[in-house]
Amino acid sequence: MKSNRIFLSRRGLLHQGALSLGAAALGAAASRPARAAEVASLSGSDLKFLFVVCYGGWDPTRVFAAELDNPFVDMERDAELESVGDLRWIAHTSRPAVSQYLRAHAARSLFFNGVLVQSIAHENCLRIQLTGSTGQDRSDWGAILAGERAEAFALPQVVVGGPSFPGDFGAFVTRTGTGGQLTDLLTGDIAARSDIPVEAADPRAESVMDRYLRQRVAARAAGAAAGSDAALMDSFARALEREQLLKSLRDDVPWSAATSFSGQARLAQELMSLGLSRVATLSYGGYGWDTHSQNDTYQALNFQGLFTELLAIQERASRLPGTVAATLAEETVVVVLSEMGRTPQLNGAEGKDHWPYTATLITGPNVAGGRVIGGYDSAYYGRTLDPATGDMVDGGANLSSDVVGATLLALGGVDPTAYATGVEPVTAALL
Repeated sequence: MKSNRIFLSRRGLLHQGALSLGAAALGAAASRPARAAEVASLSGSDLKFLFVVCYGGWDPTRVFAAELDNPFVDMERDAELESVGDLRWIAHTSRPAVSQYLRAHAARSLFFNGVLVQSIAHENCLRIQLTGSTGQDRSDWGAILAGERAEAFALPQVVVGGPSFPGDFGAFVTRTGTGGQLTDLLTGDIAARSDIPVEAADPRAESVMDRYLRQRVAARAAGAAAGSDAALMDSFARALEREQLLKSLRDDVPWSAATSFSGQARLAQELMSLGLSRVATLSYGGYGWDTHSQNDTYQALNFQGLFTELLAIQERASRLPGTVAATLAEETVVVVLSEMGRTPQLNGAEGKDHWPYTATLITGPNVAGGRVIGGYDSAYYGRTLDPATGDMVDGGANLSSDVVGATLLALGGVDPTAYATGVEPVTAALL
C-alpha cells in the first residue's frame, strides 16, 4: 500500500489499527518526514488550497485597483491609497478590516489586477474564472489540485459552499450539502429521508457488516489477478478505507457547523487540518455583490464582511495544526475571487454594471507576496504583462483567467500544460 494513501489525524482520531486494510499504512506512517519546525520548506504538492468565491461581481476599485488618479474611473469619496512595500490597496473608513488584513498578511499576499474574463454573463464568467473556459467538460482549478493528489485524502476536495465544475475529477469532489446530507450519510440518518421507510442498522449489526466487508475485500484483493480486476479491487479497498475513516470521525468533525460562512470556514479548515481534504471551496455572498445600484454602500459592506471573515480564517489557521507544517496557515493558500468586475463609472442609480476585468487575491506560503501583478490602462482595460517578471509591458501576455489558473496549478505542484494548453503561468508570482 502506497504511503500517500495514509489518512492521518493529528488528534488521534484515526483508528486505522482496527482496520485490516490500514495495517500497512501504519508502518508507512512511521517513516513519514518530520513535521513542524523540522520541515524546512514545502513543495507545491504539500500545499492545501482554500477557495473563497464572491459570486455577483465585485468592484476591484474599492480594494485592489489603485485608480485614484484615473479620471475615467469613479472612485469612492474619501478613499485613500495605502501600502505595505509594493502591495498597494484602496483604504476607506467604511471597511477597516481590509487594511487590517492586508497590513497583517502583506508579505504573503499578492493581487492579480486586470484579470480578463472575456464575458459579462454571470454563469459564463464563473465557469471561466474557475476553469479557464466555457467548456462543459473542463475541471476547475480546485478539482484538478485535489484530483492530482486524490489518493492522499479521504475527501480530496470538499465543496462546503459555492460552485464546483469537477469535470473528469468528479469522483474526488464532495459536497457537504446545505441540509446536513453528508452528516446524515455518515451517521446513517439518511435512511429516514427515503420515500420508502427504511430502518437503519443498529451499531452491532453495522459493526458485523463492516467487518465482513473488510474481510471480503482483503480476500478478493489477495486473489485478484493483474489487470482490471486488481485495479477494481484496489479502488474498492481505498473507498472502504475512506468510508471507515469518515465514520470514525463522524462525532469529532463539526459537520453541522456549515449554516453560516464562519461555520463553513470552520468545517473546511478542520477537514484540512485533519488531513482529510486538500482543497475546500466556500462562497461569500454578503449583501449581494451585483451592485447595479448603490454600488459604494453595498461594496463597502461586502468587503468589510469578507475581510473580517478572512481575518478569522487566518487566525484559525494559525491555531490549527497542519499535516506537513506546524500550523495550517503554513501550508494553506487562500484564493479569493469574484467572477467579474464592475464598470469604471457609476450609472444613473449610483451603481456599476458588469465589466470583463476583475481581480484575484492570493495569500499563503510559496507565494511571492508583497506586490501587485497586472493593472489597468487609462480606459480601465487590463494591461498585458511579462509572465516571467510580472511587469506590465505592451504586447505582452493577457492576464486572463486561465493564466491565473495555470499559476495556481504550478503553485500546487501540478504541471499546468496538461490542463491549460498554450498558457504560461506567471512564474513571478511563485517563490
